[in-house]
Amino acid sequence: MLTKVLCVLVIVSVCVGDYVTDDDYVDAVIDMLLNGVSREFEMSGEVDNGEEPVLAGGIWKCGECDNLEESNLVYSEVNDVDKEMMSDESVDIQIGLSLPNMKCVTVTSNVAGIVRRVAGACRGDTVTLSVAPAQHFTVQVYN
Repeated sequence: MLTKVLCVLVIVSVCVGDYVTDDDYVDAVIDMLLNGVSREFEMSGEVDNGEEPVLAGGIWKCGECDNLEESNLVYSEVNDVDKEMMSDESVDIQIGLSLPNMKCVTVTSNVAGIVRRVAGACRGDTVTLSVAPAQHFTVQVYN
């Protein structure tokens, strides 16, 4: 009887152990929140050019933003977060942009915050940016 129980325990531990330790089953969202890395982005084959948004003159700029006067504004979006969501001032919003031939993405806000690139590239066709804390901000895309 004891040997049967031990055999069942060994078989179950081997099966469950393989399932739990396999990286393919790690929840990508939890991994991103805990470790700050997105497995989906790393495995997607996209090129990470290391381009991060930079705060310059009160405007977060990402990409080739040197000559905004000579660039064409192709998209503009104003975002407001509901006051009820702002009870603890920790709302983080992700903005996904997918436009052909993007060269520069700017984010202006009425409060000091942090903008970071989550995935994609600001000089390309697709980018995802994170804005925190998000209250009232404007996103503009130039080509």
